[in-house]
Amino acid sequence: MYFPKGVPRNIATPTWPPPSYIPGSVREIKGLNQVVERLNMTGMVQVPEFVEAMPSSIPQFVFMTCRVGAEAALKQEVARSVPDWRPAFSRPGFLTFKIAAGSRVDIDQLADRQWTFAHAQGICLGKLVGDQLQGLVEQFWSQVGEHFSKLHLPSSSPEALGPFDLHVWQREPLHDAGELPTHVTPLCLEIESAIRVAAPGTYALKGTQPAPRRASPRNSLVLDVIVVEPNEWWIGYHRATRRAERWPGGAIPVPLPDHAVSRAYAKLEEAIQWSNLPLANGELCVEIGCAPGGASQALLERGLSVIGIDPAEVAPVVAGHPRFRHLKKRGSDVRRREFTGVRWLTADMNIAPEKTLDEVEAVVASPQAAIRGLILTLKLSEWADAARLPEFVGRVRGWGYRDVRTRQLVTGGQEVCLVALRRKALRRLGKLRRRQAEARTEGGCAAVKPPAPAGG
Repeated sequence: MYFPKGVPRNIATPTWPPPSYIPGSVREIKGLNQVVERLNMTGMVQVPEFVEAMPSSIPQFVFMTCRVGAEAALKQEVARSVPDWRPAFSRPGFLTFKIAAGSRVDIDQLADRQWTFAHAQGICLGKLVGDQLQGLVEQFWSQVGEHFSKLHLPSSSPEALGPFDLHVWQREPLHDAGELPTHVTPLCLEIESAIRVAAPGTYALKGTQPAPRRASPRNSLVLDVIVVEPNEWWIGYHRATRRAERWPGGAIPVPLPDHAVSRAYAKLEEAIQWSNLPLANGELCVEIGCAPGGASQALLERGLSVIGIDPAEVAPVVAGHPRFRHLKKRGSDVRRREFTGVRWLTADMNIAPEKTLDEVEAVVASPQAAIRGLILTLKLSEWADAARLPEFVGRVRGWGYRDVRTRQLVTGGQEVCLVALRRKALRRLGKLRRRQAEARTEGGCAAVKPPAPAGG
């Protein structure tokens, strides 16, 4: 199911959207009175906790979105972690889970959970169906208001509320030739605009998103619309605590500049931004399986020096870079002294996950190596291999890496990105550096812009 550019603005008739919207027709929401205090110029906000006050007899649901094809892997992951969450509605790339009566969660508890295969998650408020945009928008605000009116919330005047934000994305991405897939399509932008125009003042959502889009403020309350079909929306909300949660569908916008030699450039960028790795200018990184050089190119443009290991050829723009050295060998054939001074290791090879780990272990176990962090791509030739992820994570921890995390990247394929650090303090350093960089941009939440080309 793809929504191509030029999709009719009207699902049923050529008058969608209607010529005008009448916000007064949407009943004002009185229940959601939540005070938010802005803490600093980085866009971080502090939001008072609120607790679900719904009767336990009313079912609660959580939504999750994932890469199309990963639904079974995500269901298995949820079953291992919280077996009392039962799968409910499911479509390719979109799932809901029914929460057991005695295990209700609020958005703060949900935000504490991290999944490998879920790109986004939130409290699910249900489904909206209709042929007219205006009618769907009115249903949205009515259902959101009804839900929040049942929660225990601190009271305040409407002008003290905020920040709120709104994410609209479709469950399957739009593919344009030569570009990365996007879940925020022209249809989604139109829907978002209509919802913002009709927003009650309590939500402080008037106006449109700036271009380029900016991330939601940290810790803000985000209302979600997942466009399952043009005339079928699923709605909910989440707390935007981590970087991916601040973007629609958990898709951090990463660059794929025209000069990039492969899409591995974008994958590496997403891995770094998702994981908050504190890679610093001038550090040395080794990449096992570097050809044709996309990931190495991204590292070089971040100011690192790179040793690329691969028997295959590397693109000339990368091979000729003064901070790149190509070893045309397999990783197992490289002398261990070559790894002296290396601080970071990346690996992306079309081999089984255990083979990738074998190659990496031979390096990190070397006395000459003092590698503080890893970025590994584990290929899943079959989705059944996803059940072995705890085994793979345990093996990496056995090498002395205390902080190990996994995620199926939005820019990746049938694979999992594993990021590991020897000390958790290094991740805090990465967050600090990123927030300092954000503080130097307008609003502290600027969209990602591609860096300068690597070969000059």
